[in-house]
Amino acid sequence: NELARRAPPVKERNPDFNIKASSSSARAAPTAAGAQGLGVATLEGKMVGLSATMTGSTGGSGIGSLSAFATASTGAKDGDQDGTAIPNLASYLQINASLIQVLTQANSRITEETVRRCVPLAVDKAIRETISPAVDRSVSIACVTTKEIVTKDFAMEGNDEKMRKAAQLMAANLAGSMALVTCRDMLRTSISVHLRQLLSNAAAADGNAASLSETDQNTINQAAAMCAADNLDIGCKLIEKAATEKAAREVANAISPALNMRKKHREQTGQPFYDMSIFSHKDQRYPSALPEQLRPKPGGLRPDQLQVYEAFQRMPSQIQQPGAEGGADGAKGGQKVNVESLAEITNKLDSAVATLITAAGPRASEIFLTLIPVDHEIKKILAYAKKIMPVVAPGSPPVFSPAESEAILGFAQGIFKKLYELSYTEPLRLECYVALLAALGGSLPKLKMDLAQWATFAPTETADQLKLHRSVMLLLLRDGLISPADLDVYLVSVIEKNNASAAWVEFVLLLVRSAVMNKIIAPSGLPKGVDVLKKIADGLYKTSDQVFNDYRTPILRLLEELQTASTPASIPTLDGDKAKAGGASSHEASSSISSQSLNNLASASYRASEVTQIVSSKDPQGMKQQVAALLEQWILIYQQGPSRDKTTQFVQLLVQNGVGKMEDQTERFFRMSTEIVVEAMRSQTQAGKPASYQIIDAYTKLCASMIRLMQGSPQQLPVLDIILGVMVRCLMSDYQRTAKMASAAGAAVRWDQKPWFRLLLSMSVDLLTPGGDAVDLVSFPIMKALGSAFHVVQPLVIPEFSFGWLELISHRVFLSNLLLLKAQKGWEIAHQLLVDLFLFLEPHLRKNELTDAVKEFYKGTLRVLVVLLHDFPDFIACYHLSFCNVIPENCIQLRNLILSAYPKAMTLPEPFTPNLKIDLLPEVAQSPPIFSNITGPLGSMQADLDNFLSGGQQKKNFLSTLLPRLYKEGTNTIDTPRVNSLVLYVGMRAIKRLHNSQIAHSLAQTPEMEIIQKLMELDDRGRYTSLNAIANQLRYPSSHTHYYSCVMLFLFSESKDEGVKEQVTRVLLERLLTHRPHPWGLLITWIELIKNQRYQFWSHSFTRCSTEMEKLFENVAKSCVPQNANSSLTTGAQ
Repeated sequence: NELARRAPPVKERNPDFNIKASSSSARAAPTAAGAQGLGVATLEGKMVGLSATMTGSTGGSGIGSLSAFATASTGAKDGDQDGTAIPNLASYLQINASLIQVLTQANSRITEETVRRCVPLAVDKAIRETISPAVDRSVSIACVTTKEIVTKDFAMEGNDEKMRKAAQLMAANLAGSMALVTCRDMLRTSISVHLRQLLSNAAAADGNAASLSETDQNTINQAAAMCAADNLDIGCKLIEKAATEKAAREVANAISPALNMRKKHREQTGQPFYDMSIFSHKDQRYPSALPEQLRPKPGGLRPDQLQVYEAFQRMPSQIQQPGAEGGADGAKGGQKVNVESLAEITNKLDSAVATLITAAGPRASEIFLTLIPVDHEIKKILAYAKKIMPVVAPGSPPVFSPAESEAILGFAQGIFKKLYELSYTEPLRLECYVALLAALGGSLPKLKMDLAQWATFAPTETADQLKLHRSVMLLLLRDGLISPADLDVYLVSVIEKNNASAAWVEFVLLLVRSAVMNKIIAPSGLPKGVDVLKKIADGLYKTSDQVFNDYRTPILRLLEELQTASTPASIPTLDGDKAKAGGASSHEASSSISSQSLNNLASASYRASEVTQIVSSKDPQGMKQQVAALLEQWILIYQQGPSRDKTTQFVQLLVQNGVGKMEDQTERFFRMSTEIVVEAMRSQTQAGKPASYQIIDAYTKLCASMIRLMQGSPQQLPVLDIILGVMVRCLMSDYQRTAKMASAAGAAVRWDQKPWFRLLLSMSVDLLTPGGDAVDLVSFPIMKALGSAFHVVQPLVIPEFSFGWLELISHRVFLSNLLLLKAQKGWEIAHQLLVDLFLFLEPHLRKNELTDAVKEFYKGTLRVLVVLLHDFPDFIACYHLSFCNVIPENCIQLRNLILSAYPKAMTLPEPFTPNLKIDLLPEVAQSPPIFSNITGPLGSMQADLDNFLSGGQQKKNFLSTLLPRLYKEGTNTIDTPRVNSLVLYVGMRAIKRLHNSQIAHSLAQTPEMEIIQKLMELDDRGRYTSLNAIANQLRYPSSHTHYYSCVMLFLFSESKDEGVKEQVTRVLLERLLTHRPHPWGLLITWIELIKNQRYQFWSHSFTRCSTEMEKLFENVAKSCVPQNANSSLTTGAQ
């Protein structure tokens, strides 16, 4: 009860902010009252702390104005001077040394002294801005609430002192907690803004922050945000303290009439007190509506009831100076371990992890503890925690007393519970907490036994909770906190307890796979769990038929892998979903490709960096100076206007030195040259000079000239591949080096992509611009090499290069020339690059809110597609299937752009022509060309599908097992590419079987229609995906459009489920509500649906479920049908 027993705090640990560090004066402790049960000290005496300073008096009842607070301290000054209104504030703030280093390196005008001066000023201003609204609001709400409740509870309590102290406890607790929650975001933003302003003014030569370069501004912004996060707790605790003290005073004033009434009654009568005012209001529900147990009783509150108010007692937040005991950098020999020091370590760890995850942004799920440098703050904190916890050898006596052990075990249990409040998509947080538990486990052997018991009570009701539980169990197993034997027993017990349900079979399957494949345990480490899985696969374990059918194949595959488990594991993925046993990982939940592929792409730059470092280590000494001298000669030639003779002579000079002849010498020359020209350009921009691209342009001209002059020789194409390969590896290595520096500094240092964009762009222009060198003879090999290079540095590999990458692949000299190559040789390359583009956008577009950067990138993508739709519609039309596979279902306009493409030689019939007969159009007799891989997503299902469509045996068996095979293995997520391929494949088979004139009349009797109707038995999500797959084929006039239009109308008319009809309408309508263009087949199908009385569209209840929907349907109908038909439509809608 710290509010009750306010003792003078230890200045070294929780100094008063209004007393200078040099001051030796001590504050007198308020006197404690002796009220039975509460023991709350009086707070009406001398005010202490921030509240007194702000009110400017010792007895004020409220927090004064900010101006009063600003002038309360004699050390307060304005502007950028050294003083702060909160005395001695600077000694309690944390300023990361790595931030100072980053800022001083980024701008020479920012010194360490500047940073240490600006941070206290920014925090001081932010606190003064935030404290008044946060405290006033929280105190007001807390006092009103407390007054009402206390007045009711103490209606028959005559002890005014007990009532006052209970009210103070409750109001102080509520106000402090509310202020703490309310002020965090405001304070963080305010600190960041003020610090950014102060640092920007200091960095600018003329004091004008607008004159700073973009790089300087970004560095300052990131540093300000990180510093705000580091010092947020200090400001919050100070504001919390002010709210607590003010609330204690305010609530005493608010209930003073009731207190005086009780005091007067006791002094005059000495009889029991009854406050009948709470019963006097006729319209008042309480306390008359309360249960009998909660109504006020004569004699006041019983001790057990008074405990409700005693529960508001809590320890006040303590503010420690950086480096004080309990911090990662303040370790002292022989320090006694207690719960307070462990809590402080946990807070510091939380702050460091949050900073790193914030800097990582959307790639936070890719950060693991093993990837963090040893000197990073997180590693230091964990090392400190391990250092202060003594290691207990087996058989040794305990180092802690029973009470201490119980306290630390309670703290460990809190950490364990906190694990299940996190997300499995942030593995770094999980790893850090488990590492903290591992440090505690070295001193408390009992912790490992308790963890095995606690795990049995973990929340596992939902799919996400099971994924998180699996990740936690893997981490505990990896760090030795739970033994394989205990885990083995646990896995068997959960399967038995849950009757071998699908969720728990999948849990055990994925956990065993991840544990073995990531080398956490040996393949034979979980024999009992594996034995149960084997029995399930063999049909010897009592389980449902669906579980047997769904998991038999994955279990058999796992047993196979366990027998041959010898390949080294990569970085642990922690979650079994990222293994290929089945189950959608967090990546797969928003991406069409597997998590393993995503991990490979994300780590590509790391692998390229390792290769570059290995190769660079073998460079001869002085080689780089020789290469630089050769480049200087070439730049002089380039500046003079290189003639063909001079260029030829210089290339021959290089060849004489082995460049172009020997592969290692060629690679070394171009690698060093690339590094030199990029570094030269960056040095210019860092020196404040305008960016000059002459060096890069000269270098790319040399590369292009060498390729052209060696044309026809055996070395030509290898030289091209070597040059582009070197550029790409150097780019990835430079990116990885920057990322590593940012990680080491604990900041997100922005990577400068401009030199690399210019380098690749100049190479493309120099190689592909028509000239007199007969470059057309090798244009396809050059384009293929450039396309391969762009594919390697796609945005999934280097997200920071995404904008430059988009401009490179869409540049006029590359994309248009690629698509104009004869025999469509360049189409596959362009298709792969566009798929790379959509795969990068896909997880971002699935989110409800897009960042500004994603919005701009999406706009650029739309512009590229519009150009392709206008100039190369045949290309888009031929690959529509694979494009739709990687476009999220919520991106309707983007998909409409793809599906609106039609051959350039075709003229579309007017869809609004009255009585248009689609089956009589000559184009309907032709099938559209499709270059996408249709059968690939079907996999092993294709053989069974062909057998069914051919009328073979096992027809009923195929239909009964079809729907489970359309889900991603081991999950409840529908496999959209597989459904898209299935719908298109069966349609193509049906078109071969039927004549166009027979399609509308013979749909129901075909096995293809049986499959499509079977898809309508999926849940709402699966059915929506299936209907979208059908609508994706409603394109330009062709046999496919005719067939799928008839299928869509057949499903609407023949389905007995009103939900199917409504979903058919939704799929068509949502595509028509977007901006144009709209696919021709979509319009034809919609017009037929609403015009043809056979379908009775307007008679269905969903068309008039509300006035807004009714108007929406009518407006869309009027916009899609000629004016002369509008009257009939409206009439039909009445």
